[in-house]
Amino acid sequence: MRIIITWSNGTKEELEVSEPEGATLLSASCSAQPDTALRQRRDGRWECFSVNRGRALVGYCLSPEMTALVSQGHPVAGLSWDSIWSDPENHDVATAVARCPWITQADWETDRLQREKNAHRFHSDGHGSEQEAIDCYQQFLSDFGVQEPL
Repeated sequence: MRIIITWSNGTKEELEVSEPEGATLLSASCSAQPDTALRQRRDGRWECFSVNRGRALVGYCLSPEMTALVSQGHPVAGLSWDSIWSDPENHDVATAVARCPWITQADWETDRLQREKNAHRFHSDGHGSEQEAIDCYQQFLSDFGVQEPL
């Protein structure tokens, strides 16, 4: 099977891929990011995070905006389940949570307490090495009780 890749500058590349015997192509995808939690940033630093089924970020390495949201005094960081549903100023959060039926009160409260307890660990400055980023991610998984497939 021949695959043709066209780049933004007009360059084209052709790749030959062997088709396994008895198999047919179901889908193909292309991503600039590898399918791993570990990523190297443009500035050369490393970060390690994943995205869960609800599209929430999993890890302490976050964007500056997300870091501020979960750990730097933003109201969402400390919102209790009850205040989401009862306080009118939390309407936007309630709307978002309502679209995520897998988020339960128990999970929200457990995560909220963990975010408050570990607020100092959320960051957006990356790490100097791959191993530091991996260790950071593993610490998050341990702290939050998240199970990741290896």
